[in-house]
Amino acid sequence: MQKEILNYFYNYYVKEFFLEIVSPAHCVVCGKKLFDSNFICESCKNKIIFNEYPLISREEVVYYYGMTRYTGVMEELIKKFKFNGYKALSKFLSSIIINFIKTNNIEFDFIGFVPMSKMEFKERGYNQTYLLAKDVSFATQKPIIRSIYKIKETKKQTNLSKNERLQNLKDAFVIKEAIMGNILIIDDVYTTGTTAKEITHAFKKVLKNGNIYFIALSQTFN
Repeated sequence: MQKEILNYFYNYYVKEFFLEIVSPAHCVVCGKKLFDSNFICESCKNKIIFNEYPLISREEVVYYYGMTRYTGVMEELIKKFKFNGYKALSKFLSSIIINFIKTNNIEFDFIGFVPMSKMEFKERGYNQTYLLAKDVSFATQKPIIRSIYKIKETKKQTNLSKNERLQNLKDAFVIKEAIMGNILIIDDVYTTGTTAKEITHAFKKVLKNGNIYFIALSQTFN
């Protein structure tokens, strides 16, 4: 854990400090020149729309949350973070999750994320939900559950119907350890809830005692 913290400190603070001296950052949304390492200006931050009622639904021991609306600035940020290699945005995006957890007094013992298949990881090179989980873990000192696997290659969810999404992700996730305590699961976007339901279903199978809090950074509204 100590080694991981030192590596995190170097990669996210020392390394970025020298990068900023050589090349000051610009807002990834509007292009405005910045003198910090958040990669988003105050003006664009203020355009993020937070959901007035973030609790999407609740069933048994599971709570589903969507913090912001997937539109405008937040949509742009997530797309660049997820598809364009802007991994440094994890720091800013995870801070939204951390603030939400504190504001809503969500207590948890472990942190989960949405795993990728080997093919998906090879194609993208990183798992954006794991990066968010890693930042939240560092800030809260709660451990990440690493025995989470996606054991099924699936189609991209984007152009599938709700029923097709259900079949596509059915039994795709597995957790290979028993867990006792509250679990926080982090995802980027809540669309139809298919991913949320499948990953929480997998966690419920191994949960001995506790609640599951599924928190999506953003939520689509049709």
